[in-house]
Amino acid sequence: MSSMITQAVQATAVLSAVLWFKVFATNIGLGGAKNNAGTRPAEDTYQKDAAEATEEDKTNLDRAQRIVNNDLENIPYTMVLAWGSIYCIGTVGASADSNALAHIVFYTIFVVCRFAHSIVYIKGLSTARSIVWLFGVICSFGIAINGAIASFK
Repeated sequence: MSSMITQAVQATAVLSAVLWFKVFATNIGLGGAKNNAGTRPAEDTYQKDAAEATEEDKTNLDRAQRIVNNDLENIPYTMVLAWGSIYCIGTVGASADSNALAHIVFYTIFVVCRFAHSIVYIKGLSTARSIVWLFGVICSFGIAINGAIASFK
């Protein structure tokens, strides 16, 4: 296996771990938002009473739930595409070094966009949210197409 392909496999592993941390963190954030809005299960007696929840608490809960939902709609599929793509690149070997580099770039940008998406979503920046989401989706397609191209080398 060439050095570039090894680096792409390593980058895929590290970026996947980073994405899992991000998913975990946003799920914890959702749990906190549910706690503040009083919408956790009744046996979670430590939560705020739903009647005491402010409109801001309810808005934050909705925003946190939407972030988690959007992550679920984008991250798992792209992680599968990334691992499938790196498999295709790796089986071809050194002739796919340029594909390995493209893979690193696409997957890195995707991960950065997923973090940025959550940040701008929390801040309520609609246009920025749409832009980083779009860049992330373009990178998802780039990962898939790049892997497919490499498989024909």
